[in-house]
Amino acid sequence: MLTTIQIKVPQLLSETYQDPDDMEQSFYEDIILGEYQKGLISIREAAEILGLTYEGFLEWLGERKISFISATKDELEQDYRKFEQFMEQQHR
Repeated sequence: MLTTIQIKVPQLLSETYQDPDDMEQSFYEDIILGEYQKGLISIREAAEILGLTYEGFLEWLGERKISFISATKDELEQDYRKFEQFMEQQHR
């Protein structure tokens, strides 16, 4: 089910699109992307909504130079340290 909304777009912004359908598609994609980045929908859900495969969505993100990794730098560093510790224990 879809919900239809009406929004007002400044002319300066609307002039950057070829036609209203392009603008609507862009806004739709931006909404889905925003919900994904906020963690409200998963990669799989975002892909499904946009009519893409899981891999297709990852590619779509890559084309837009958007990372699918949502962890902070500190979280990634902490996970890497845990991985290093694990690997050291495996080699003993």
